Amino acid sequence: MTDDEQDGGGELKRIPVLSREDRPRPLVLPGSDTGLKEANLLGKNLTEEEIASAAANSEHNRTEKFRDHFEHIAICGLWLVAALVLAAALAWFWHLITPESWHWLTADAVGKLQNLLTGGIFATLAAGHLKKRM
Repeated sequence: MTDDEQDGGGELKRIPVLSREDRPRPLVLPGSDTGLKEANLLGKNLTEEEIASAAANSEHNRTEKFRDHFEHIAICGLWLVAALVLAAALAWFWHLITPESWHWLTADAVGKLQNLLTGGIFATLAAGHLKKRM
C-alpha cells in the first residue's frame, strides 16, 4: 500500500469537469473545414444541379490555378535556360575576340562550347523550318 491510498482512505478522487471557456478548441484552419463548407452549401437550399455546377466550377478553378502555377514555372525555366545560353555565347565570343592571355577556358572546352552553341542554333533553325513545312 502506498501513502496516497492511505490518505484517501481508499476512496476514488474525481477530476473536475472543465468549464466551456477552459476546454481546448479544435484546430481548424480558415477555409480547411470541408464539413462547414458542405453545411453552408446545403443550408443555401440549392438544387442538386446548382450544387453540381458549384462543384464543377470549384474544380475548374483549382485546375486553372494549377495550370497558372505550372506556366509560371515553365516561364522561369525558359528565362533560366536563355540566360545560360547567353552566358555560354558570351564566353565563346569572348574567347574569339580577346588575346589568349585573357582566356580562362582550354581550347578543348571552347570547342565543346562552340559545338553546343552552333549545334543548338542549327537544330533550332531546322526544327523551325520543318514545322513550317508540315
